[in-house]
Amino acid sequence: MIARDNGFHEVVGIVADANVSAAALNQALGYRTVHAGAVPPGILSVMGIDPASVAREVLIMHPDAERGGIRLISLAGEPSALMRDGAQAWDSGAIFDINIRSLNDIEQLHRALGAAGYRASAPIADWQFGALAVREVVETDMDGLCIALMQRVCPALQGYEGIGGNASWVFNSTQIVTDFDAARALFVDHLGWQPAQETDGFAGNEGGVNCMGLPPSVASGIPMRIGIYHPHGRMEGSVEIISFGCGGHDFSHARPPQRGWAALRFPVTNLGSFRDAMRAAGAELSGVLEVDWAPYGRTEMVAAVTPWGARFEALRLL
Repeated sequence: MIARDNGFHEVVGIVADANVSAAALNQALGYRTVHAGAVPPGILSVMGIDPASVAREVLIMHPDAERGGIRLISLAGEPSALMRDGAQAWDSGAIFDINIRSLNDIEQLHRALGAAGYRASAPIADWQFGALAVREVVETDMDGLCIALMQRVCPALQGYEGIGGNASWVFNSTQIVTDFDAARALFVDHLGWQPAQETDGFAGNEGGVNCMGLPPSVASGIPMRIGIYHPHGRMEGSVEIISFGCGGHDFSHARPPQRGWAALRFPVTNLGSFRDAMRAAGAELSGVLEVDWAPYGRTEMVAAVTPWGARFEALRLL
């Protein structure tokens, strides 16, 4: 059963070949394909893509999870440009990454993604988020899909006891923003979400160690703010925002059908409340359409693009 008002259920990526990308990620992550087929014209329209386009989608999920899936879409014809073409990890705009936990061996999972065509921004780093200690690596493939792998060091990870294999389901997604306070207000003041974690610090640990690819000689002097938000303050379908005090390029103009992470999909009980909140926060809104969200059934769907260019798609199951 799909949980409503509980964060995002799946992340959507646009790639050159959905079949090839799905097979590679299934092999690397231990996921399985749960749906494959044509993308309905209505969903393309809500995503801002010409509804006459010929598009294929493949949805992959962890075999032990009911959420946190990855839906990959490819369109007929020549592959499009990347959403964050040439971007570094600290450049703002659009959706930066998705987060997957390594449940027992981050080195093995890192090698598996490397075999699937992913390249890391920096070596695996020991990282401190307030009271949380993790090992983390951030890697990106040729389609611009960026995945951050995290292995908990302390405190002990809870809530994944029934999840087999080495990779968890997708539990979080990160966006880089220039105005942290305005982005925080969208989640807390407008959507009414709760902080799961908020940290002020610097982009590098002692010695400048970081997972983003910043030069160690300067990373420890670059201010960084992190906030993670969820309707109930949990890290399950949560959204993370990061601001760096070093400037960078802006990719808030990125839109589908460019390749990369295109959207987060949020099942909701009240589509009108979502639209009103996002409109008040300055988001761009699509029209509401009734669409077939395979394999879940008929839904009402609307997309909202945040001021920093991240696309949130809300769906109300009918």
